[in-house]
Amino acid sequence: MAVYNAEAIVIRSRDFDEADKILVFLTREEGKVQAVARGARRPRSRYAAAGQLFTQANVALYKGRQLDTLSQIDIVESFRHLREDLVRMAYATYVCELMDEMVKERMRVEQAYLLLLTTLHLLNAPEYQPEPVLRAYELKLLSILGFRPEFSRCIACGKEIAAGPWVRFAPGAGGVLCGECPAEGEQVLRLSRGALETMRHLLEGDIRRVHVIKIGPELARELDLAIGSYISARLDRKLKSREFLNTLRF
Repeated sequence: MAVYNAEAIVIRSRDFDEADKILVFLTREEGKVQAVARGARRPRSRYAAAGQLFTQANVALYKGRQLDTLSQIDIVESFRHLREDLVRMAYATYVCELMDEMVKERMRVEQAYLLLLTTLHLLNAPEYQPEPVLRAYELKLLSILGFRPEFSRCIACGKEIAAGPWVRFAPGAGGVLCGECPAEGEQVLRLSRGALETMRHLLEGDIRRVHVIKIGPELARELDLAIGSYISARLDRKLKSREFLNTLRF
């Protein structure tokens, strides 16, 4: 079996057989991979701590036909503060599950790896409010994977959206609609101009600067509905981590 090295983040794990675990890594070099960690469920296993969710590590893997096998793992960052704060841990869990759901096996997207790593660092930092970090992450991930929402021009006719206090947003169709174009059976949300401009800034700006964006409760609900509906239209299932996160946020 061929051995390869990778920079990786654990985005999911599950028990396997009596003593093993299957770890799902998002790697910088190989994309998303699944690997068996032999004996990881034993208390004294060298993989027990390193195989926890969110952990960034350097790994050595044997490539297999269906599953790879973990040979070595050296922790780079464990994101300790995330594990000590239930709310931030819930944000980070959703961030990882969304990445796991949207990225296919062996899909090499270095930008997605770097976005996830940066997001975990920001969620781990007390000075950053998690809400704008999460929304910037969602929008940037959509863009990286080819699902960039359109916020400036009508997705039906291409006309620039006129100024006004409200805009029409069609999550399933991919963005905003002008006042003349029909929805053609699509769900259409009525969003405030402030919500639209906030999403545009979050998408186009530096995620490390999102702490300057203030998101109050009303705006947070608008963004949650708009971005959540947009993501749901592109996924096959509901994410359990999102449902749990919403019980803590609203």
